[in-house]
Amino acid sequence: MPIRLPDSIRTRLPYLLARAHQRQLDVLARHTAAFDIAGRDYAVMLLLEAHPRLWQSQIAEALGLDRTTVTYLVDGLEKRDWVARQRDPADRRAHVVGLTEAGEQALADIKPAVIEAKKELLAPLSDDEQDQLRDLLTRLIAEAP
Repeated sequence: MPIRLPDSIRTRLPYLLARAHQRQLDVLARHTAAFDIAGRDYAVMLLLEAHPRLWQSQIAEALGLDRTTVTYLVDGLEKRDWVARQRDPADRRAHVVGLTEAGEQALADIKPAVIEAKKELLAPLSDDEQDQLRDLLTRLIAEAP
């Protein structure tokens, strides 16, 4: 018999946010399994699509990740030939990262699966509720340092 969580846990905002995040990860993983890509990898690729040449430190700052994590993410994407690192001509100590043609194609292939994952995740909410949720979460994270 499943244990029912007490309201002291079930209605706590941190618990609800964590469960929603875990559900999102599970739904995304199921829909993108054929591509063997995680959400953070996808976020790096989307960022590079919008900003074609970034330093790893810029990726880390934009996504709220530490530099070591970004190094591992870029390493994995580079092994798949989805991104490439090049020395920054303006600063020989730094490397810029950009999508390769294969990465651009992979991103185009992955996007429909991500859209389907989002549809499944948000299906219980009306369009207005989805907009409201997005707005509220955007306001919540805008206060983050």
